[in-house]
Amino acid sequence: MQNEREQEIRELAYGIWQEQGCPDGYDVQHWLSAEAIWLVKHRPKRKPKKSNPIKKGKSRKTSAAERDL
Repeated sequence: MQNEREQEIRELAYGIWQEQGCPDGYDVQHWLSAEAIWLVKHRPKRKPKKSNPIKKGKSRKTSAAERDL
C-alpha cells in the first residue's frame, strides 16, 4: 500500500513538474503539491450526519414582561 501511494505521488509530482516547464530546484514543492492532491483524492468518504428533528414541546406561558414588548 505504501509503495503504491508513493508511486502515485511520484507520478503526480512528475506531472506537475512537466506542467511547470521542468524547472530545477522545486522538487520538494512538487512533491508536497502532489501529496496534497493524493490525500484529497483518497480522503475517506463520510456520510453526512442526520440532524435530529425539532421536537415540539409544551407551549410555554408568556410572562407579563414579554407581553408588554
